[in-house]
Amino acid sequence: MKDIFNTIISFFILFPIVLFILTFIVSKYLLHKRKKSIGIAADITTFLLFFSVSHVFSIIFSKTIGFELVICSLIFATVLTYLDWRSKHEIEVRPLLRKIWRMLFMLLCIFYAFLWLFGVIQYVLSYIS
Repeated sequence: MKDIFNTIISFFILFPIVLFILTFIVSKYLLHKRKKSIGIAADITTFLLFFSVSHVFSIIFSKTIGFELVICSLIFATVLTYLDWRSKHEIEVRPLLRKIWRMLFMLLCIFYAFLWLFGVIQYVLSYIS
């Protein structure tokens, strides 16, 4: 049973898009609201993307970046908070956290896709030569 659980977690770490799609389908079925379902799926997948990006990076480059990824995310959140404060002069915590979390989702997705593309190109080039 423990092996099955580890296999499922490993699969979702390597392919977070599957978790996004499954979460979207379940929340769409339960809530019947497409926009809210996409938000819920993005929120859940963002947490997993931290592990996924770190793992794929360590596979490709043999270097761990988990700590650096967290530090960059905190710096990004600090900058976004400062910009939000400068524009509104009052910080609303919940909308700000939602904005930060969704922006991190977009950035991590782009970084994850770039890493996969780089890994595939690297594999093909090593296979050719």
